[in-house]
This record gives sequence, structure tokens and C-alpha cells, in this order.
Amino acid sequence: MIVVAFAGLILLGTVLLKIPAANDDVSWMDAFFESVSAVTVTGLQAVIPARDFTPFGQAILAVLMQLGGLGIMTATTVGALLIGRRMGFRDLLVIREELASPDSPRNVARLVGQVALITLLVETVGAVILTIRFALEGHGLGSLGLGLFHTVAAFCNSGFDIFEEGTAFYAGDWTVNLTLMYLIIAGGLGFPVLVNLYHYRRIRRLTLQSKLVLITTAVLLMVGVLSVAALEWTNPLTLGGEPLGTRVLMSLFQGVTPRTAGFATVTYSDMRDPTLAVQVALMFIGTAPVSTGGGIKVTTLALVFLIFLSQVRGHEEVSAFGRRIPRSLIAKSLTVLSLSVLLVSSAALALMISDEVPFFTALFEVTSAFGTVGLSLGPGYGLATELGAFGKLLLAFVMFAGRVGPITIVVALSERSKPRRYTYPEEDIAIG
Repeated sequence: MIVVAFAGLILLGTVLLKIPAANDDVSWMDAFFESVSAVTVTGLQAVIPARDFTPFGQAILAVLMQLGGLGIMTATTVGALLIGRRMGFRDLLVIREELASPDSPRNVARLVGQVALITLLVETVGAVILTIRFALEGHGLGSLGLGLFHTVAAFCNSGFDIFEEGTAFYAGDWTVNLTLMYLIIAGGLGFPVLVNLYHYRRIRRLTLQSKLVLITTAVLLMVGVLSVAALEWTNPLTLGGEPLGTRVLMSLFQGVTPRTAGFATVTYSDMRDPTLAVQVALMFIGTAPVSTGGGIKVTTLALVFLIFLSQVRGHEEVSAFGRRIPRSLIAKSLTVLSLSVLLVSSAALALMISDEVPFFTALFEVTSAFGTVGLSLGPGYGLATELGAFGKLLLAFVMFAGRVGPITIVVALSERSKPRRYTYPEEDIAIG
């Protein structure tokens, strides 16, 4: 149901973006690509939204991003609760799966309400600050539209912008940059963590997931910021030619944005290769589970590190903060990592063959699609504007898989498995 819901919203978005009132001569393929990019909150662009979509079309993009960021079933439940409709038991089970919640189904409706409230509070703060900033710049009534659009795009980690000069125009603007970073980080923490933090003053307890997400996120943010500053500080094409304050701000922003946000205040094709390699790693890892971002998720990285640590220490069990990690989660984390590596490498190879894209550019673009990031090494607004039909469809599939999750895709495509009522005898094999 989750896969079908996302697919249905993509098709609806394609039709809406194609109507004459929404676009300026955008093809069906490009409308489909933009719909996939918005619903999967990626930000890769086959057209230029500020130029090729009308204000009505841009509003459609914002709605698609918001629905895709919240999760289709979660967003639908919010709407149903607002009009007083009661949710069936099956509906609650599906929503619990989408939110990856351990709660009983009867508590899911309350959790959805908390998710909606937190989203409203976080986005309201961002929208007010950005609207005031753009109003002071002289955008008049358009300030509200700019504020709302970029608030949704940042919180949903989608990377779409409708600035005529692009996000780079605000490279030295502390208000815009810090507000976008606040929204990006909040959206990337994941709804379970946000709900836990929301109730922390009352319960005085962080869940194991919250601890792992917060620590891993902090480490990755430091790696991102320090790598950009250290490797690009003297690059005359990126940070090197800017004032000190702007260099610091650009380092902060480009250290945050590859973790599935996709905004850029520099031209990525001008970055040095070591910087881009770190950015690829950050895009592949992504954000937290049940967040508005993609990637293999920070908890998967944390579990892989804990598995390594337990092996080095000679422990039979994997544990963290006085809690034992179930073997089923360990197997799931390794499955997610394996499927993700296979998907990214296969798609990059296919893109190299179909559109003759250089290796590193193809790897960067596919990883950006899988992590639902939206960054690109291509010319202008990105490589997607230069790709043929196959290349765009390939990236669309990778974006879809990255948003829904590789395991969800495999389970949805496979037949319902039957439990095996026997076990095989055990035998060891050599590893390493």
C-alpha cells in the first residue's frame, strides 16, 4: 500500500504539473520527472522551476513535497483526522509501518497528531523568518510564497528552489542560510526523534534510536562542515574568492546540505575531487529513519559500526547504551547496506552506458538520486536536463527506491512468503 500510494501521488502530480496553468511548455517526460523528484523529496531537476513553472505549478510542487516528506499514509491520516473520519485497524497498521513505530495500532493516531503538530511548529518558525527576510529585500506579496515554498523544501529535504538567481545568490546571507540549515537538520532527524525531543522535558528520557541518531548526525555534520572548509578554503572557484564570513557560512551550509537536502551555494562541478568524494559518502548515508530524507540512514551506519566494535571486542552480542540490539535488526541493516550498494553501482553503470556519462559524474548523480538529495555535477541546473528518456526514467526509479526504501521495494515486488516449519543443520564457512 505504501508503494502504491507513492506511485499514485507521482502520477497525479505529473498530470497536475502538465496542465497549461501550471507550466510553460513542459513535456510529459519532464513533468513526470519533476513529480517524482518532488514526491520523493529529492530536488533533481529536468527543468528550471523558477522559469518553467507558473506560481500555480510551483504551489503544486510545494504540496507534492509536503505530502512526500510527511509520508503519503501519514498525510492522508492527518487529513482524515481533521475532518473527523475514524481510521480502520488495517489503516492504522499501514501507518505504523510507514512511521516504523513500535506503538500499538491504537496509539498510532495520537502519534500522527504529534507528527503533524511538530511539523507545523517547525515550519511556521522557518516560514515566518524567511518571509520577513524576503519582504525586507523588496519582494512584496511574493515574499510569503517564497517563504512558504523554501520552508517546505528545506524541512522536507528536497532542495527545490524558485530563486531567479538560484540559492547561490544568498551564499553570504546569514538569515537565509541559518534558517534553511535549521529546517534541514530538523527534517533529517526523523519524526520519532522529534516526538521524543518534544516530550523530553516531561519524560526525561531519550530512546536508543534518538541517542544513536543524534550522535551519528552530529558526527556526520562535523565531517561535512570540516571537509568542505579544509578542502575548499583555498579553491578560487568555490570558497577561495569569498570574504571570511562568507567562507565560514558556505562551509557550514555545504556541510549540512549533502545529507539529502540538495541546496547549493557553490557550483559543485567546481569543487575538488576529495571534497566531492566526502559529499558522495554523506549523500549515501543520508538522514534518520522515518525522516524527510533518504539514504541508507544514520542508524544503519551506527549499527554497522557497532557490529564492527563487537567483533573487535570479541562480544557475541551487539549492544549500545546498555541495550542489546536484536539480531533481526542487525540482519536488516546489512541487507539495506548490500541492496543500496548494489542499486547505486548498477544504476551508475547503466547511466554510463546509456548516456555516456563519465564514471564519477554518474556515481555522484545516482547517489544523489538514491539519497533523495538533488545535488548534481551537471551543467546549469543539473545533469538531468541533458539526459535522454532512459536516463531520466532510471534516475526516477532510483529516487523512488531511495524514498520508499530498498527493502520495501523488494517486499512489495515479491510474493508473500510462507513461514518455513523446519531448520537446516548448521555448518561453518570461512570468512575473510
